[in-house]
Amino acid sequence: MRKWIAGIIAFLLVVICLVCIINYKTVGWLWDNWTAPTIDFDENSEDVWDGGTSIVGLTYAEASSEGSEYLNLYIPDGIENPQLIVLVHGGGFVTNDNMSRQARLMINYFRDNGYAVASVNYRLAQEALYPAAIEDVKAAVRFLRAHADEYGYYAEDIAIWGESAGGYLAMMAAFTDDTEFNDLEYVGQDELGDVSARVSTLIDFYGVADMSRVNEDWKVLGLPHIVYTIANSWAMGYMKETGADSIEEAWIGSSIEDMTSEEKDSINPLFYLEKNIELNKDLDIWITHGTADITVPILQSESVYDEAVALGIEEVHLEVIDGAGHADDRCYSDEQLEMISEFIKE
Repeated sequence: MRKWIAGIIAFLLVVICLVCIINYKTVGWLWDNWTAPTIDFDENSEDVWDGGTSIVGLTYAEASSEGSEYLNLYIPDGIENPQLIVLVHGGGFVTNDNMSRQARLMINYFRDNGYAVASVNYRLAQEALYPAAIEDVKAAVRFLRAHADEYGYYAEDIAIWGESAGGYLAMMAAFTDDTEFNDLEYVGQDELGDVSARVSTLIDFYGVADMSRVNEDWKVLGLPHIVYTIANSWAMGYMKETGADSIEEAWIGSSIEDMTSEEKDSINPLFYLEKNIELNKDLDIWITHGTADITVPILQSESVYDEAVALGIEEVHLEVIDGAGHADDRCYSDEQLEMISEFIKE
C-alpha cells in the first residue's frame, strides 16, 4: 500500500514538474507577483498632512446621484503656484476610490515634493456606464483649471496620471479634444465659463489602450485563461452579474466583439491619439508597465508607445519594470516617481 501511495505521489510530482516546465513563463509571472516587495505605510491611518492645505471631498460636478463626483486637493506650503498633477485611480471601473493604495502612494510623494495634487473620484460602472467616468475626469480637469486662482496652483500645464482603468481614463482625457466627452458641466461653469480640459503631460501606469485586443494580447503572451481568471477574481462577481465576458465589457455595457469598427474606435484611446494628432504632438507621454502584469498585458503599453513614436510625438517614454506585476509597489518607488517628477518638470 505504501509503495502504491508513494508511486502516486511521485507521478503527481512528475506531472506538476512537467506542467511547470511547459508553462515556465506563467510560473515566473506568478512567482514575481507572489514575492513582490511592498512599500510600508499605514493605509488605515487618518490622512493628516501638515505640509500644506488639504481640501477633502471637493465636489467638481453634480451628475452623480450617489455623490461620486468629488476630489481631494492638496496644496503644499511655501511654494507659489505649484505645478498641478491630477490623479485617476484604477479598479477595473467597478471598485476603488480616489484614496486607493496606489493613489495614496502618488499623493504622498508628489505633495511632499512640491506639487499641488488632486485625486479624483468618479462614477463607477455600478452607477453609470461608459462614457460617464471619462466625462467625470474631463469635468474635474476643467474644474481644477477654472478654480486655479481660487485655490492657488499653476494650471496652465496640467499633468494627469492614471493606473489600470485610471490609465485608460487618463489616456482618454489626454488624447481627446474639447469637443469630445466634454458635455458634463463642472461646478462653477455658469459663473466662470467653459475652459479647456487639455493636459500637457500624460502619465499612464499599465492602462488598457485597446479593449478589443486584450484577449488576443494574452494569447500572444501565452497566459492561460485560467490563470487570468484566478488572478482577477476580484472582478468576476460583477462580470457574472452583468453577463459580460470582461470587466471592460461590463463597463461599456455591450459586447466589444459585436461592435462595429466605428464603435470600437469610439472607446479606443489610440484612435483619439491619431485623430487629434495635431493637438497631441505637443503632449508629453510617460508609460510604466511591469513584465509580470497578469491583469493588463504589457503589449497594451507597448502599442501606445509605438503609436506615439510613429505619429511623431517627441517626448514619449516607456518604462518597463522587470518582474513587476499589476499595481506593483515597485512602480511607486521614490526612484521611479523621482524620474516622473523630472519628466514633468522638463
